[in-house]
Parts: sequence; C-alpha cells; structure tokens
Amino acid sequence: MVHCETKLAPFVFSSSTGQWRAAAPMLWSAMPVSPMDPAYLRRHHAYGCFYWDSTNIKRKELLVLNIQRMEFSIAELPSSGWGTLGVAIVEAGQGRLGLFGIRDGTAGGSKHDLCYSVRHNKGKNSGQWQMVKTFSLGPEGLHYLKAATERCVLLICSEAPRLVGLSMEMPDLLEYISVDVKKLQLERVCVKPFGKSLSRTRIYAHFPPSLSSPTI
Repeated sequence: MVHCETKLAPFVFSSSTGQWRAAAPMLWSAMPVSPMDPAYLRRHHAYGCFYWDSTNIKRKELLVLNIQRMEFSIAELPSSGWGTLGVAIVEAGQGRLGLFGIRDGTAGGSKHDLCYSVRHNKGKNSGQWQMVKTFSLGPEGLHYLKAATERCVLLICSEAPRLVGLSMEMPDLLEYISVDVKKLQLERVCVKPFGKSLSRTRIYAHFPPSLSSPTI
C-alpha cells in the first residue's frame, strides 16, 4: 500500500512472475480521511478484507479493501459513542463482521464499557449493526484495545495517571486481558511494567500445532 499525494495505491506481488502489479487506486478526495500519517489509520483484517479505522481522530467511517477484487469501498461503524481508545474488527461467524469498541461516558452507562456488536449480512437488517454484549470496565482507570486477530482481542488496562505536584505520574503496571471472540469471555493474561511495554506488545497467533499450543 502506497500513500501518494492524491491517492492511496495498492500493489499486488505475483509469486509466479516475481513482479508487482498496480491495482485500482482510490483518490483521497473520495475517502472519509485526508492524506495523513499512516499511524492514524489502524488496520484490521477479516474475511479477506482489510479495514482501516480512524476513530482516534473521531471518524466513524471505515476504509475497506477487498483483497480478492482489489477494490476500495467505505463502510460505517455503528453509532455508539466510540471514544478514541481503539476498535477491533473480528470474524463473528457465518460471514458476519464483529466489532469490539470502548464506549466512553458520552453514550451513557459507566465511563468505559467494552462493547461487542455484530453486523447482519442477511435479510432486511443486512448491513446493520446489533449490540450483542457489553462488559463494564468501571468508572476509573485507562483501557485501550491494543491488538486483535480474527478470533482474539487484546485489551490493556491500568490505573489512571495521577497529578503529583506539577508533573503527571504514570501507572507502574499494565494488565493485559484477552477476549475470546467465540466465547465472549475475558481472561487475564499477564501484568507487565508500564515502561515501553505498551508500544512493543504484539499478538502472535495461528502457529502450526506442532510449534505452539492455542494460546496468546
């Protein structure tokens, strides 16, 4: 994927010819976001499509790239008062998209809720999102969706920073919690020092059975 001045251009590599082929680009003017640092566009993958969200700049549109057709399109997130703390797109089964998101206090309820919605793909409600489950994360602390695979989501929780004198004191520890997409259960994974662990955290999954057990 190449960020050009006027467009976003995908390229496909052929293992048979050993060459790159340009696919149809999409103009920035046709997108819900303007050219920007790619860090603002967080990428997700489900059912053969890549999805980019920009909720951290308070946009609810998704940029979609169908890998088989190599075509761009625009989809929308459900209107649920998402904050800027991340969303995660997963495979909900039966070809349906699932969406985890942290809802802030502007949508009611506790200050932070982890919400799970599924988008219908059949019948009169096709294309509409339905809220399936809500996990209360409590009124205090920091909560952030760090990473996701098609079947698992990694959530980071910590105490809120404290103002000590004229400086902000960050929390000492980060708690990592996994969310099983199929069972819709939260499980504590580990606790790590705050430090640089936030930026270095990754999910490694789908290893061959001989190399690893089905864990995070």
